[in-house]
Amino acid sequence: MSAEKQSSFASAVLLALAGTFMFSMKPILIKQVYLLGVDSSQLIALRMLFAAPLYFAVGLYLWQKNPLARSLYITKMPVILGLGILGYYVASYLDLMALQYISAQLERVVLFCFPTIVVLLSRWVFKTPMPRNIWLILGLSYAGILLIFGHDMATLGHDVLLGTLLVFIGAVSFAVYTLWSKPLIAQVGSLMFTCIAMLSASIVILIHFSLTHSISALNVGNQALLLTLLIAIFATVVPSFLVAEAISRMGPERTSVVGTCGPVITSVVAVFWLGEAFTLFHLAGLSMVMLAVWLMIKNR
Repeated sequence: MSAEKQSSFASAVLLALAGTFMFSMKPILIKQVYLLGVDSSQLIALRMLFAAPLYFAVGLYLWQKNPLARSLYITKMPVILGLGILGYYVASYLDLMALQYISAQLERVVLFCFPTIVVLLSRWVFKTPMPRNIWLILGLSYAGILLIFGHDMATLGHDVLLGTLLVFIGAVSFAVYTLWSKPLIAQVGSLMFTCIAMLSASIVILIHFSLTHSISALNVGNQALLLTLLIAIFATVVPSFLVAEAISRMGPERTSVVGTCGPVITSVVAVFWLGEAFTLFHLAGLSMVMLAVWLMIKNR
Protein backbone atom coordinates (compact mmCIF):
# COMPACT_ATOMS: atom_id res chain seq x y z
CA MET A 1 0.00 0.00 0.00
CA SER A 2 1.41 3.40 -0.99
CA ALA A 3 2.02 6.13 1.58
CA GLU A 4 -0.91 8.12 0.16
CA LYS A 5 -3.29 5.18 0.45
CA GLN A 6 -2.04 4.42 3.97
CA SER A 7 -2.69 8.02 4.99
CA SER A 8 -6.20 7.94 3.47
CA PHE A 9 -6.96 4.63 5.19
CA ALA A 10 -5.68 5.90 8.54
CA SER A 11 -7.79 9.04 8.29
CA ALA A 12 -10.84 6.94 7.37
CA VAL A 13 -10.33 4.75 10.47
CA LEU A 14 -10.05 7.85 12.65
CA LEU A 15 -13.25 9.27 11.11
CA ALA A 16 -15.09 5.99 11.71
CA LEU A 17 -13.81 5.79 15.31
CA ALA A 18 -14.87 9.36 16.03
CA GLY A 19 -18.31 8.76 14.50
CA THR A 20 -18.75 5.49 16.40
CA PHE A 21 -17.80 7.13 19.69
CA MET A 22 -20.27 9.98 19.16
CA PHE A 23 -23.11 7.64 18.16
CA SER A 24 -22.34 5.47 21.20
CA MET A 25 -22.78 8.46 23.51
CA LYS A 26 -26.34 9.09 22.29
CA PRO A 27 -28.16 6.61 24.59
CA ILE A 28 -26.12 7.88 27.55
CA LEU A 29 -27.11 11.49 26.93
CA ILE A 30 -30.73 10.49 26.28
CA LYS A 31 -30.94 8.66 29.62
CA GLN A 32 -29.49 11.77 31.28
CA VAL A 33 -32.18 13.97 29.68
CA TYR A 34 -34.90 11.60 30.88
CA LEU A 35 -33.63 12.07 34.44
CA LEU A 36 -34.53 15.76 34.05
CA GLY A 37 -38.19 14.92 33.41
CA VAL A 38 -38.19 15.28 29.60
CA ASP A 39 -40.27 12.71 27.67
CA SER A 40 -39.45 11.06 24.33
CA SER A 41 -41.72 13.37 22.28
CA GLN A 42 -40.15 16.51 23.72
CA LEU A 43 -36.65 15.14 23.23
CA ILE A 44 -37.05 14.06 19.60
CA ALA A 45 -38.75 17.37 18.68
CA LEU A 46 -36.01 19.47 20.28
CA ARG A 47 -33.32 17.27 18.77
CA MET A 48 -34.67 17.82 15.28
CA LEU A 49 -35.21 21.54 15.84
CA PHE A 50 -31.49 21.80 16.54
CA ALA A 51 -30.34 19.35 13.85
CA ALA A 52 -32.63 20.24 10.92
CA PRO A 53 -31.07 23.67 10.15
CA LEU A 54 -27.64 22.04 9.84
CA TYR A 55 -28.92 19.38 7.44
CA PHE A 56 -30.76 22.09 5.49
CA ALA A 57 -27.58 24.18 5.21
CA VAL A 58 -25.52 21.22 3.95
CA GLY A 59 -28.28 20.17 1.54
CA LEU A 60 -28.58 23.72 0.19
CA TYR A 61 -24.81 23.87 -0.32
CA LEU A 62 -24.87 20.58 -2.27
CA TRP A 63 -27.85 21.81 -4.33
CA GLN A 64 -25.98 25.00 -5.27
CA LYS A 65 -22.74 23.12 -5.94
CA ASN A 66 -24.24 20.48 -8.26
CA PRO A 67 -26.74 22.15 -10.65
CA LEU A 68 -26.50 19.25 -13.12
CA ALA A 69 -27.71 16.81 -10.44
CA ARG A 70 -30.82 18.79 -9.46
CA SER A 71 -33.18 16.93 -11.77
CA LEU A 72 -31.93 13.64 -10.29
CA TYR A 73 -32.45 14.95 -6.75
CA ILE A 74 -36.04 15.95 -7.61
CA THR A 75 -36.80 12.62 -9.30
CA LYS A 76 -35.54 10.54 -6.37
CA MET A 77 -36.83 12.85 -3.63
CA PRO A 78 -40.28 11.23 -3.01
CA VAL A 79 -38.73 7.83 -2.29
CA ILE A 80 -35.98 9.35 -0.14
CA LEU A 81 -38.59 11.32 1.82
CA GLY A 82 -40.52 8.12 2.56
CA LEU A 83 -37.38 6.25 3.58
CA GLY A 84 -36.31 9.14 5.80
CA ILE A 85 -39.62 9.02 7.65
CA LEU A 86 -39.23 5.27 8.18
CA GLY A 87 -35.56 5.34 9.15
CA TYR A 88 -35.33 8.53 11.18
CA TYR A 89 -38.87 9.11 12.46
CA VAL A 90 -40.32 5.64 13.11
CA ALA A 91 -37.03 3.99 14.13
CA SER A 92 -35.76 6.96 16.16
CA TYR A 93 -39.07 7.50 17.95
CA LEU A 94 -39.30 3.82 18.93
CA ASP A 95 -35.69 3.87 20.11
CA LEU A 96 -36.25 6.93 22.29
CA MET A 97 -39.39 5.39 23.78
CA ALA A 98 -37.50 2.15 24.49
CA LEU A 99 -34.82 3.97 26.49
CA GLN A 100 -37.50 4.93 29.02
CA TYR A 101 -37.80 1.24 29.94
CA ILE A 102 -34.42 -0.43 29.36
CA SER A 103 -30.75 0.20 30.06
CA ALA A 104 -28.51 1.96 27.57
CA GLN A 105 -26.45 -1.24 27.32
CA LEU A 106 -29.40 -3.47 26.34
CA GLU A 107 -30.61 -0.86 23.83
CA ARG A 108 -27.22 -0.76 22.12
CA VAL A 109 -26.87 -4.55 22.03
CA VAL A 110 -30.33 -5.01 20.47
CA LEU A 111 -29.57 -2.32 17.89
CA PHE A 112 -26.24 -3.97 17.18
CA CYS A 113 -28.13 -7.00 15.80
CA PHE A 114 -29.34 -4.72 13.02
CA PRO A 115 -26.84 -6.18 10.46
CA THR A 116 -28.29 -9.68 10.96
CA ILE A 117 -31.78 -8.28 10.33
CA VAL A 118 -30.51 -6.71 7.11
CA VAL A 119 -29.09 -10.06 5.97
CA LEU A 120 -32.39 -11.89 6.65
CA LEU A 121 -34.51 -9.24 4.93
CA SER A 122 -32.11 -9.18 2.00
CA ARG A 123 -32.50 -12.95 1.67
CA TRP A 124 -36.31 -12.89 1.88
CA VAL A 125 -36.86 -9.85 -0.35
CA PHE A 126 -33.97 -9.86 -2.82
CA LYS A 127 -32.98 -13.56 -2.64
CA THR A 128 -29.43 -12.56 -1.69
CA PRO A 129 -27.22 -15.52 -0.71
CA MET A 130 -26.59 -15.74 3.02
CA PRO A 131 -23.30 -16.64 4.74
CA ARG A 132 -22.80 -20.38 5.13
CA ASN A 133 -22.67 -20.08 8.91
CA ILE A 134 -25.77 -17.84 9.13
CA TRP A 135 -27.45 -20.02 11.77
CA LEU A 136 -24.39 -19.81 14.01
CA ILE A 137 -24.38 -16.04 13.54
CA LEU A 138 -28.09 -15.70 14.32
CA GLY A 139 -27.83 -18.09 17.25
CA LEU A 140 -24.96 -16.13 18.79
CA SER A 141 -26.67 -12.76 18.21
CA TYR A 142 -30.01 -13.58 19.74
CA ALA A 143 -28.61 -15.77 22.51
CA GLY A 144 -26.49 -12.77 23.55
CA ILE A 145 -29.54 -10.51 23.55
CA LEU A 146 -31.60 -13.03 25.53
CA LEU A 147 -28.83 -13.36 28.11
CA ILE A 148 -28.79 -9.62 28.87
CA PHE A 149 -32.58 -9.36 28.45
CA GLY A 150 -33.20 -12.16 30.97
CA HIS A 151 -30.86 -10.58 33.52
CA ASP A 152 -32.35 -7.08 33.12
CA MET A 153 -35.92 -8.38 33.26
CA ALA A 154 -35.18 -10.26 36.49
CA THR A 155 -33.64 -7.16 38.09
CA LEU A 156 -35.53 -4.24 36.48
CA GLY A 157 -39.02 -5.71 35.96
CA HIS A 158 -41.41 -6.45 33.11
CA ASP A 159 -41.03 -2.99 31.51
CA VAL A 160 -37.83 -4.41 29.98
CA LEU A 161 -40.01 -6.58 27.71
CA LEU A 162 -41.80 -3.55 26.27
CA GLY A 163 -38.57 -1.58 25.86
CA THR A 164 -36.78 -4.45 24.13
CA LEU A 165 -39.73 -4.98 21.77
CA LEU A 166 -39.79 -1.28 20.87
CA VAL A 167 -36.09 -1.08 20.11
CA PHE A 168 -36.21 -4.32 18.09
CA ILE A 169 -39.09 -3.01 15.92
CA GLY A 170 -37.06 0.18 15.49
CA ALA A 171 -34.07 -1.89 14.37
CA VAL A 172 -36.25 -3.70 11.79
CA SER A 173 -37.53 -0.33 10.53
CA PHE A 174 -33.98 0.94 10.13
CA ALA A 175 -32.95 -2.28 8.39
CA VAL A 176 -35.73 -1.79 5.81
CA TYR A 177 -34.58 1.81 5.37
CA THR A 178 -30.98 0.66 4.81
CA LEU A 179 -31.86 -2.00 2.23
CA TRP A 180 -33.89 0.33 0.03
CA SER A 181 -31.58 3.31 0.50
CA LYS A 182 -28.39 1.71 -0.86
CA PRO A 183 -29.14 2.21 -4.59
CA LEU A 184 -30.40 5.75 -3.95
CA ILE A 185 -27.25 6.67 -2.04
CA ALA A 186 -25.19 5.46 -5.01
CA GLN A 187 -27.18 7.78 -7.29
CA VAL A 188 -27.52 11.02 -5.30
CA GLY A 189 -24.57 10.69 -2.89
CA SER A 190 -24.55 9.88 0.80
CA LEU A 191 -24.51 13.49 2.03
CA MET A 192 -27.49 14.68 -0.03
CA PHE A 193 -29.41 11.49 0.73
CA THR A 194 -28.84 11.96 4.46
CA CYS A 195 -29.90 15.60 4.34
CA ILE A 196 -33.15 14.90 2.49
CA ALA A 197 -33.98 11.90 4.68
CA MET A 198 -33.30 13.75 7.94
CA LEU A 199 -35.25 16.82 6.87
CA SER A 200 -38.31 14.73 5.91
CA ALA A 201 -38.17 12.99 9.29
CA SER A 202 -37.80 16.36 11.04
CA ILE A 203 -40.95 17.72 9.39
CA VAL A 204 -43.02 14.69 10.40
CA ILE A 205 -41.61 14.73 13.95
CA LEU A 206 -42.51 18.40 14.39
CA ILE A 207 -46.02 17.83 12.97
CA HIS A 208 -46.46 14.91 15.38
CA PHE A 209 -45.30 17.05 18.27
CA SER A 210 -47.61 19.96 17.36
CA LEU A 211 -50.61 17.59 17.32
CA THR A 212 -49.81 16.04 20.71
CA HIS A 213 -48.17 18.87 22.68
CA SER A 214 -48.40 22.62 23.09
CA ILE A 215 -45.47 24.82 22.12
CA SER A 216 -44.89 25.56 25.81
CA ALA A 217 -43.84 21.90 26.24
CA LEU A 218 -40.56 22.81 24.51
CA ASN A 219 -39.63 24.86 27.57
CA VAL A 220 -37.71 22.11 29.36
CA GLY A 221 -35.06 24.12 31.19
CA ASN A 222 -31.56 25.17 30.28
CA GLN A 223 -29.81 21.96 31.35
CA ALA A 224 -32.14 19.75 29.27
CA LEU A 225 -31.81 22.13 26.32
CA LEU A 226 -28.01 21.97 26.49
CA LEU A 227 -28.00 18.16 26.62
CA THR A 228 -30.45 17.98 23.71
CA LEU A 229 -28.26 20.36 21.72
CA LEU A 230 -25.29 18.05 22.38
CA ILE A 231 -27.35 15.05 21.21
CA ALA A 232 -28.44 16.89 18.04
CA ILE A 233 -25.00 18.12 17.01
CA PHE A 234 -22.44 15.71 18.48
CA ALA A 235 -24.51 12.48 18.57
CA THR A 236 -26.55 12.98 15.38
CA VAL A 237 -25.34 15.47 12.76
CA VAL A 238 -21.55 15.31 13.11
CA PRO A 239 -21.23 11.49 13.39
CA SER A 240 -23.63 10.94 10.48
CA PHE A 241 -21.30 12.93 8.23
CA LEU A 242 -18.13 11.40 9.73
CA VAL A 243 -19.34 7.86 9.10
CA ALA A 244 -20.53 8.78 5.58
CA GLU A 245 -17.05 10.10 4.78
CA ALA A 246 -15.41 7.02 6.31
CA ILE A 247 -17.58 4.79 4.11
CA SER A 248 -16.62 6.77 1.02
CA ARG A 249 -12.91 6.38 1.85
CA MET A 250 -12.67 2.73 2.94
CA GLY A 251 -16.04 1.14 2.16
CA PRO A 252 -18.96 -0.01 4.33
CA GLU A 253 -17.39 -3.33 5.36
CA ARG A 254 -14.29 -1.84 7.01
CA THR A 255 -16.37 0.96 8.51
CA SER A 256 -18.69 -1.64 10.02
CA VAL A 257 -15.71 -3.45 11.56
CA VAL A 258 -14.65 -0.22 13.27
CA GLY A 259 -18.26 0.23 14.43
CA THR A 260 -18.12 -3.03 16.39
CA CYS A 261 -16.53 -1.11 19.27
CA GLY A 262 -19.73 0.92 19.68
CA PRO A 263 -21.54 -1.29 22.23
CA VAL A 264 -18.35 -1.56 24.30
CA ILE A 265 -18.07 2.23 24.46
CA THR A 266 -21.73 2.52 25.48
CA SER A 267 -21.36 -0.15 28.18
CA VAL A 268 -18.25 1.42 29.71
CA VAL A 269 -19.74 4.93 29.80
CA ALA A 270 -23.12 3.64 31.06
CA VAL A 271 -21.42 1.91 33.99
CA PHE A 272 -19.25 4.86 35.03
CA TRP A 273 -21.62 7.73 34.16
CA LEU A 274 -25.12 6.34 34.72
CA GLY A 275 -24.18 3.75 37.33
CA GLU A 276 -25.69 0.88 35.34
CA ALA A 277 -24.75 -2.66 36.36
CA PHE A 278 -22.24 -4.59 34.27
CA THR A 279 -22.31 -8.24 35.24
CA LEU A 280 -20.97 -11.46 33.76
CA PHE A 281 -24.33 -11.72 31.93
CA HIS A 282 -23.67 -8.37 30.22
CA LEU A 283 -20.10 -9.35 29.37
CA ALA A 284 -21.11 -12.72 27.92
CA GLY A 285 -24.09 -11.33 25.99
CA LEU A 286 -22.13 -8.41 24.58
CA SER A 287 -19.27 -10.70 23.54
CA MET A 288 -21.64 -13.11 21.76
CA VAL A 289 -23.36 -10.35 19.79
CA MET A 290 -20.07 -8.70 18.80
CA LEU A 291 -18.61 -12.05 17.70
CA ALA A 292 -21.70 -12.77 15.60
CA VAL A 293 -21.52 -9.40 13.82
CA TRP A 294 -17.77 -9.79 13.25
CA LEU A 295 -18.31 -13.25 11.71
CA MET A 296 -21.00 -11.88 9.41
CA ILE A 297 -18.88 -8.93 8.27
CA LYS A 298 -15.93 -11.29 7.69
CA ASN A 299 -18.08 -13.59 5.55
CA ARG A 300 -19.57 -10.75 3.49
